[in-house]
Amino acid sequence: MSATRTERLLNLLIALLETRYGRSKEFLRLNIQAYRESPSEEAFERMFERDKVDLRAMGIPLETATEHGVFEDDLTTTSYRIPKDKYRLPEVRFSVEEAAVLSLAARLWDRAALGTAAARAVRKIETRGGLPEDFPAEPLLEPRISTREPAFEDLLEAATARHEISFDYQGTADQQARSRRVQPWGLGQKFGNWYLVGLDVDRGEQRLYRLSRISGAITVLTTSSFGRPEGFSVVEVLDRMELPAQSLARIAVRPDRAQALRDRGTLSGSEPGWDLLELPYNSLTALAGELAAVGPNVIVRAPQQLAEAVQAKLQAVLEASNSPLPEFAEEPGNNRLGRAKSTAQDHLRRLVDLVPFLVHHQGMHLDEIATEFGISRRQLEADLNLMMVSGLPGGFHGDLMDVSWDDGHVYIADAEELSEPVRFSLDEASALLVGLETLSALPGLAGDSAVRTAMAKISAATGEAASGITGTIGVRLSPPQHAGSLELLQQAMREKRQLRLSYLVPHRDEVTERTVDPLRIFSDDQAWYLQAWCHSAEAQRIFRLDRIRNAELAGFIEDAVESAFPERLFTPGEQDAEVTLLLDRSARWVADYYDAQSVRLAVDESARWHALVTIQVGTTDWLPQLVAQYGGAVRLLAPPQAAQDALDWAREALKNYS
Repeated sequence: MSATRTERLLNLLIALLETRYGRSKEFLRLNIQAYRESPSEEAFERMFERDKVDLRAMGIPLETATEHGVFEDDLTTTSYRIPKDKYRLPEVRFSVEEAAVLSLAARLWDRAALGTAAARAVRKIETRGGLPEDFPAEPLLEPRISTREPAFEDLLEAATARHEISFDYQGTADQQARSRRVQPWGLGQKFGNWYLVGLDVDRGEQRLYRLSRISGAITVLTTSSFGRPEGFSVVEVLDRMELPAQSLARIAVRPDRAQALRDRGTLSGSEPGWDLLELPYNSLTALAGELAAVGPNVIVRAPQQLAEAVQAKLQAVLEASNSPLPEFAEEPGNNRLGRAKSTAQDHLRRLVDLVPFLVHHQGMHLDEIATEFGISRRQLEADLNLMMVSGLPGGFHGDLMDVSWDDGHVYIADAEELSEPVRFSLDEASALLVGLETLSALPGLAGDSAVRTAMAKISAATGEAASGITGTIGVRLSPPQHAGSLELLQQAMREKRQLRLSYLVPHRDEVTERTVDPLRIFSDDQAWYLQAWCHSAEAQRIFRLDRIRNAELAGFIEDAVESAFPERLFTPGEQDAEVTLLLDRSARWVADYYDAQSVRLAVDESARWHALVTIQVGTTDWLPQLVAQYGGAVRLLAPPQAAQDALDWAREALKNYS
């Protein structure tokens, strides 16, 4: 990221906002220092054209006006301006109820790529004075969406900009990666997976691509563009998607083992040392992974294809243990394994958000501002220094922004042109509108008038672009499966009652009894969780709703504990073990899901192993199940005994088929 380029873009933005009738290129060349110092006219032209593209790519309404002379021989004059009414976010105010659902919609993306955009949008509304001072109590349901697939951001940008893309895609039939060239029409999530909908250019027909099967980098063909079919909506595509027809597997399980499978299956008989189950399933691949994780405690009797898929996963565990280790980068990478962007556009976007925030929060402390914007104090001070050399053309007293923070409290003056927040960018509006639309289908919120009116206000503030947003990105989040249990949990939270739970602990294959004080119900993609104070553990714990075998109301909660929304699904402890894993590209999500402490990427991007990661776990007992479930995509390196246990687990399971 170039601070000089950001300064140039900021000064250009201010110059074009300040004028009513437009500025000519000649005026801008003379009055913006970076342009004035261009070594040649050609260099200035290239720089100016690139800057116009950058501003427009950010959604800034840069207009061009051409004025012809009175006589035929007169020169044609071209001027540029940014109308303030199109640039600034219009005044929009939300009721207490609307503000509550708006905040919930923004938090929906907390663990996702659109989380930053959602936070920016809410901050703009707050800066504009559109939020009430008091919010109602936290909602009983808090859904969260994640976008762990590294390709998500590139695909969303390409779909928004209407650029063709190419990528390697792993087919389901032979698991081979083949190149695809696609016009990306939209992205949608359903059944816990993200999908790309678009036109397969080579096949000439609409196709659906699961993001987790995209391997390698996305190549964006910026020289190509396309028009999306009129009336296309990714939400309508999601609504037409259905799970595959159910099939029936016949399996044998050890007595008193595989409790999760027993909950879903039907006991059909028994034989010495085994119970026989009939188990419905939609996806053979998903069930194969689940059965491989159960290891030596299960045998697949039918269909044969399922038995072979389970054996292939177990065999892949053993083969992966002998694969050579590539060279990894010395410095740990981004533990999200996403794309870390740091461009002049990103920097400018932060600055044009920061200026109105400071104007409306005079005297706020540096540390508070840095926390609000998710940057370091050092970065913030660099931004403030850059503002002090930016302002109206001319650079005289009163033209440049005046910023001071001698005592750590920031004050700003002479920033009239940027004193109000810029309109929502496409990703900001998408985060709020898609979030609200997703909430509208959840229990307790479906039909809520506050959701509908909040959506209407965001759409009006966004302008014409709002109509195409739900066509480009959509989410169909499934509500918790057991509605009766959900209602009981919500009742307990409303009445401040304890709950007695029978809870399945998968890695121990054991049903435990415990009393908890419920704190909140939330989701992470398709899985729903209860955050509660567990009296057995004397600590906060997170329970998956589909593992609660039974729940009933108990006594009233006497001393409620305060709790923040959990930043991770797995509660860290002082006795945690450090685990080292190798991940191939298909398992990159593991680093994010298990909150990796460090990630080192392979130097050779084509290497068998993509990343070396470390995670912390309370117990290593469940790691053999993880390794088996993902059959060769995850390899356990340390602790050594746990790595050996994972291999033994796979070998013992394979003996059932010999």
